[in-house]
Amino acid sequence: MSRGENMKFQLAFALAHKPRLLLLDEPTNHLDLPSIEELETALEAYSGAILYVSHDGYFREALGGEVVQVGPV
Repeated sequence: MSRGENMKFQLAFALAHKPRLLLLDEPTNHLDLPSIEELETALEAYSGAILYVSHDGYFREALGGEVVQVGPV
């Protein structure tokens, strides 16, 4: 399995079990654009809490929420 396929599987598995909290570290790494858009759609419909780390500005804007910056600005 490629890294992208593995990432998709892990995200689908996590969302299928309906956790109350998702911890995501760079969730868009290794994903193609259609997969990132599907991830954004799935996370927008998710009713639990999400804590994520991402350097992807488009993803952060699409997902929203509060931003906590660690380190120098």
